[in-house]
Amino acid sequence: MKITVLGATGSIPVEGSDHLEFGGATSCFLIDTADQAVYLDAGSGIVRTPDIGSRSVSVLLSHPHIDHILGMPFFPYLSEKDRRIDFYACKNGGLTAREQLDSLISVPLWPVTVEGYSSDFRCHDVTGPFDIGNIHVEYIDSVHPGGGTVFKLTENGHSVVYATDYEYDEERIGELISFAKDCDLLFFDAQYTDDEFEARKGFGHSTPAQGMLVMNESGAKSIRFVHHDPRHGDEFLKKMEDVIRSDKARFARKDEVIIL
Repeated sequence: MKITVLGATGSIPVEGSDHLEFGGATSCFLIDTADQAVYLDAGSGIVRTPDIGSRSVSVLLSHPHIDHILGMPFFPYLSEKDRRIDFYACKNGGLTAREQLDSLISVPLWPVTVEGYSSDFRCHDVTGPFDIGNIHVEYIDSVHPGGGTVFKLTENGHSVVYATDYEYDEERIGELISFAKDCDLLFFDAQYTDDEFEARKGFGHSTPAQGMLVMNESGAKSIRFVHHDPRHGDEFLKKMEDVIRSDKARFARKDEVIIL
């Protein structure tokens, strides 16, 4: 697996001289295998996708909050004639995968629906484990207002767990620890400092210290912290990272490439 960080910021895209290292695009992570290109979320980072050649395209949506789906109307491959794109999401707020997508890509918020694009676009409601080529996909519920999904993707003995927009909860964290057991890479929400978390309980996000507990308890081989607060610039994030940084633990950076 080759994983590329296309966007790791939460809530809203940002730009400027203080967002050069960690980036300001919202959530999108590309997983490349020999024949598959799988995008985890479709935030503004998906617009910056590299050339994926002839690989099959899949998009997994963790939840339909706007920062995780706002890049979809501008996804370059959506306009490529006959390009097969498979879009996967669990039901959220009673809405199917297609209805979640249509909540953004339709009048009055957008002039066309996905049918107005040239690609061969197909929506799938996730109701159990499934396969994308040789990639096996499993999931559990996230801990986030309105709900969300934590995905685990496994291929050739390597696994990635994507736990963005997840609030550390003592009563439920054991499920994530078991789900992430011995994974190669854990993406974990660490939007807040410890002080910020105390003031924002219930907002659906966690801290680096909580992520380190999950990594250590689960035996995850490495962790990247994601969903950076848009108010935290490069220097602020470096200070947060200094507390936990090691060979195994870092904050996700713009265009970072991880090979498993």
